[in-house]
Amino acid sequence: MILFHRPIRRLPAVPAPAILLAFLLCLPAGEAPAQQQGQAEILETVESGYLAHRRGDYDEAVRIYTAVIRRRGLTPKQRAVSYLLRGEAKRDKGELEEAVYDFTRALNQWQNYPQAVFFRGQALAMLNRLPEALIDQTRAVELDPDRESYRTSLSLLKKRMEEEGLPTEVASSTLEISIPQER
Repeated sequence: MILFHRPIRRLPAVPAPAILLAFLLCLPAGEAPAQQQGQAEILETVESGYLAHRRGDYDEAVRIYTAVIRRRGLTPKQRAVSYLLRGEAKRDKGELEEAVYDFTRALNQWQNYPQAVFFRGQALAMLNRLPEALIDQTRAVELDPDRESYRTSLSLLKKRMEEEGLPTEVASSTLEISIPQER
């Protein structure tokens, strides 16, 4: 049985209210009203990217998330969420290497972002880069051990690796991926 062998066309894993909540939780405390207005505009833009992604317009979602990423005034965590969302759109579009880069960019902004580690691991598995996927999937479980989907994915990945005769021991809990410059 082959798992993660091709892009999966599906709805984003994160529902719109959770996306907006992630951005709200990343807001700096005590912002001035003008800054709050800017954050409200960013939230609206993120939601429009989510809606484009949901209807399968991945190019539009990527364009919207790229515009968010390029905005000034984002916190590192907000930028990480934006890279994660753009990576999901690229993954669903079938641009797996680009998705890996965006998930890595998210991790450069927020080192212990479990969802970015998990999604990067899934994209690596889809690219048949199983040892690297194992590192990320293991790390995602370490970061969020209560998330059932992370544990299930790790178990399925290990089973696939065993079937292919690959070792399932993790030598390191971190994965370094060099990424090209942002375009």
